[in-house]
Amino acid sequence: MHIPQPDFVPWTAARFQTEEARDKFLSVVATRQTIEIEVEPMPGECRGAWVRWRPGQFVGLNDVAYAHGGRIVFSVTRPQGT
Repeated sequence: MHIPQPDFVPWTAARFQTEEARDKFLSVVATRQTIEIEVEPMPGECRGAWVRWRPGQFVGLNDVAYAHGGRIVFSVTRPQGT
């Protein structure tokens, strides 16, 4: 039986202190060979990367970014009326 996977969250920026730190982060995530997380370098920004994940995968991805001196930057919004 095939269980459909939930959609990815939108692409989100991850920022790092150096280009080297960003590149190490990209390398570590790429070696995990998971279909739950996607990362790619941010064009025109040597210390930035685009990241997205399936629900339930943020904490692990954030831990990897933090271990490389990075942070994932996103804003949380609540629907109006809540």
